[in-house]
Amino acid sequence: MDPSHKRQVVENLFLTFATKQAELFKQYDANRKKRSKIFLQRLRYQLKRNGEAHRKEWSSKLETELLDSIPTRKIWKLSRNDRWFREVFQQENNDQELLQHFHMDRGMFDTLVTMLNHELAPHPLLAAQSCSAEKKVGIGLYKLTTGADYATIGNLFGVHKATVKNCVHQFCKSIVKNYMDSEIYLPDQEEMADIAKGFEEKSDIPLIMGAMGRTHIPITPSLADSKNYINGRKWPSLILQAVVDNNLWHITCGHVGATDDGVVLSDSGLYQHFEGAEMPGQSINGTMIKSFIVSESSYPLLPWLQHAYVNPQTTEEETFNEHLNKARACADEAFEKLRVRFRILQRKIDIDINFVPQILLTCCILHNILEKNHTPYLESWKEALHDLGGKYPQPDGSSSSNYTTTVEGEAVRDALKEHLQSKYVLFRTIEYNQHLGHSRRVLPFVIRVQIKLVIYEIFLFFKEFFIVLTFHLGEFG
Repeated sequence: MDPSHKRQVVENLFLTFATKQAELFKQYDANRKKRSKIFLQRLRYQLKRNGEAHRKEWSSKLETELLDSIPTRKIWKLSRNDRWFREVFQQENNDQELLQHFHMDRGMFDTLVTMLNHELAPHPLLAAQSCSAEKKVGIGLYKLTTGADYATIGNLFGVHKATVKNCVHQFCKSIVKNYMDSEIYLPDQEEMADIAKGFEEKSDIPLIMGAMGRTHIPITPSLADSKNYINGRKWPSLILQAVVDNNLWHITCGHVGATDDGVVLSDSGLYQHFEGAEMPGQSINGTMIKSFIVSESSYPLLPWLQHAYVNPQTTEEETFNEHLNKARACADEAFEKLRVRFRILQRKIDIDINFVPQILLTCCILHNILEKNHTPYLESWKEALHDLGGKYPQPDGSSSSNYTTTVEGEAVRDALKEHLQSKYVLFRTIEYNQHLGHSRRVLPFVIRVQIKLVIYEIFLFFKEFFIVLTFHLGEFG
């Protein structure tokens, strides 16, 4: 073999060997880095586990050796005494005590608890809602019937005053949600006929479907808004307007005390409803009259809203006013019962002004429920109302000089006046000419009554005289 050829073969073998060695070295180096990375990952994971175990061990030691030596709270809430609540509700045959504190008997109270239990019962997983439905109803009723402050109620029921506030809010919202539609609603035509019959028995005026009135409720407004809430008697209030028969069947609340009665009426929805509503009616003295509501003179005079003559000039007008006021008196009686039953309405309400309308609605709904179930009403409860009458006197709406009347409203009122005149023997007002000035004046009411009695006695005398004369003439004939 040629030496040069040998050398070439050796060089090729050496080059092949070197290339193979280089590849093996690269592969070894890559495997070494991979093994190092895996080792580091395993090492890091092991260190992490060891660190966590070490931290848990030392935390346990700290809890055992240090934390146990530090004084801590043994209870999560203050233990309060609710003995008064338990004694009142666990005693048997204590209807009188329940009636005194909550203004309802045991049966009515249990009915409310049953109806509201699904909303007021505490959640089994929430320890903060520890009050039972019975206690929440009791707290809500006690707040409404007494008007006591949250701290006083909390001491009686064994809860914090913040819990009392929450219970009152929950109770009122539940009452409004569950009873509003069934207790406060406009009567249908059949119910209107029954209502009108009852009013006619009281006042001898037909087609009355309700008496409308309003009362001012004392409140505690913020200093910034207090000016808007001042009523005609110079104390802050919210207005509660209601239409009444035996119950309150339409309610408007939330207007500030300075609001005019006509504005409250226009915002109530009654105006829009009755202006276009088809209502039962009848023809009286040639005038078609539909069912109407009676009100104070501060409200507008409309075909469906009637009030008394402001300055009656004749006996007929005075007589009409007397009969109309008999019908309207039921509104005053209802408001008196409402304020007597729920004494929270007699004093300044210490509740957020935005929630006061819910309080008023709740009181009205409960009033209807108690009236329908004939729950006892004690006259002795009125003493507190009479004592506070001088502190918060009701503004007199009749003192307003802005009387809005319509021709149709006057025609209806005149027809009703003539209807009353036809039912009773009413003597026309006797007028006389004053000697000086020849001006026509109406005799004072007392003098007119005396003149009517004299005329009536003369009438009876002549009637008896003619009967006797006819009898004697028959004998001689």
